[in-house]
Amino acid sequence: MHFRPVFYHAGTAEMRTDMLGYMSVPDNFKYADVLSHGKPVHAVSDSFAVKHPAMSLGKRAKIFSPFDALKGFSEAVGAKDELYCERIELSEDRCAVLDQKIAALLELVHNGSSARENKVVISVTHFVPCTDTDNDAYGRRGQYVETKGVLTGIDTVRRMMTVGGEKIFFGDISEINDAD
Repeated sequence: MHFRPVFYHAGTAEMRTDMLGYMSVPDNFKYADVLSHGKPVHAVSDSFAVKHPAMSLGKRAKIFSPFDALKGFSEAVGAKDELYCERIELSEDRCAVLDQKIAALLELVHNGSSARENKVVISVTHFVPCTDTDNDAYGRRGQYVETKGVLTGIDTVRRMMTVGGEKIFFGDISEINDAD
C-alpha cells in the first residue's frame, strides 16, 4: 500500500505535500476528495451559517474534556491501595487494663434502661479485618479504626459491645477512651 503525504493549509482547501505536519493518506483512500476540500467555509449571511453558528473554541474544548465514564471505578481502584496491617498482639498488662475498663462500663450499661439513662459516649479503637476477597490482605491483615458513639450494650457471653450501632468484639479492641 502506497501512502501519499498530505497537508491541508488552515482555512483553505489547498493541498500541500512539501510541509511538515502532514498526515499520510493511502492513494486509494475512499474519501480523499472529501478530505481534500478541507473545512467548509460559509458566508455570514448563508442560511446554514445562521442556523448553525460556529462553536467557540472554549465550547469545543469542553466537548472533548475528560469525564468519569466509569463512575466509582477510580474509588474502587483507590480502595485497593488501602494499607492493611497485622493485628497487634496486646500485652497481658494492656489486656488487664481493657478488662477493667469493660467491667466499669458494664456497671453503667448493665441493662437497656441504664444504658439509655446514662448515655455513655466512648471512643473505641478496634481491628477490622480486610473483607475484600480480591486483596492479598484478605483474612490475614486489616485496619485499625476508631468508632465513637453511645455505648448501648455489653454482651459478656458473646464477648462484644455495641457502640453507635456497631458491634465490636472484645478481641478486636486495642483502646477504649472517653469520647470527650
